[in-house]
Amino acid sequence: MNKDIYRQGRHRVGRTVVMEAPAKVNLHLEVLKQRHDGYHEIETVLQAVELCDQVAVTLEDRFPGGAPEISLRVESGPWNLPADETNLCWRAARHFCRETGMSGSLQLELRKAIPPAAGLGGGSSDAAAVLAACNDLFATGLDASELEALGAELGADVPFFIRGGTALGRGIGTRLAALPLIRSGQFLIVKPDMELKTNEVYANLKMGLTVNSSKANIHVIKSQLSRFPARTWPGFNRLEEVVLPWAPQLQRLVLHLREMAPVAMMSGSGAAVVAVFPDGFDAATIRNEYTEAGFFVAMVKPRTCGVRVKEVEASG
Repeated sequence: MNKDIYRQGRHRVGRTVVMEAPAKVNLHLEVLKQRHDGYHEIETVLQAVELCDQVAVTLEDRFPGGAPEISLRVESGPWNLPADETNLCWRAARHFCRETGMSGSLQLELRKAIPPAAGLGGGSSDAAAVLAACNDLFATGLDASELEALGAELGADVPFFIRGGTALGRGIGTRLAALPLIRSGQFLIVKPDMELKTNEVYANLKMGLTVNSSKANIHVIKSQLSRFPARTWPGFNRLEEVVLPWAPQLQRLVLHLREMAPVAMMSGSGAAVVAVFPDGFDAATIRNEYTEAGFFVAMVKPRTCGVRVKEVEASG
């Protein structure tokens, strides 16, 4: 079919939506079983934090059909990230147009602050930001649950970033239930200069060894959220059983932070570690120690929402 047919209905929009795309940390991650499709059933407590990428989506022109025209520019700092159709931002824009029947000329700009391959969900959050921005720009009126359903087709963490806050994730992480919001604590995120692949971490998890291991009671976890962070926090990350034995640097980091913080564990499949200190605790020395060692370091507050519009711009 001739693409020019669709261009005949093109009209100028020239509107930009700038989104905040937050990171997440896992405050509990239990792996329950491996599914027949190769994925794993998990139970996890997800927490959004105020470490954010910025995603700007511009709808230059809109036309009534055909494939969207998508361009992507990435400012990734020290990280080498693709700016093509393999990037989740690009895929999210195409997916949104395909599923809603919308089309147009979309320019995406991604500014990274969240380190990739860290277990912090940066790529998934960026994708959620693109979905929410496209929903605004095309005025499709999708509600949060519909955006979450769209996001689930892009990645297990994407739906969480539509809602953010504090949530319980089940299944492969896409079945979400709201938990009492965590509003206190200083979240110290530390990542050594190493990358871990999620699929390889899960592939090396020996499920038979975890069956008889102690499991956190999710009801106990819920009851302790009002007192978070406290050393009685029962959450843990089952994937540490795989990662820490063959990553001595990461193991030392986790153990060191546990000596000082009420809560400290690897986030997701790593390689970032999160330590949560009470409000008012002076963690400057700890933070400086890891900064001087060349690690990625961020001290942030918990976030009660997910992706959010930062600003809207209209060009003449």
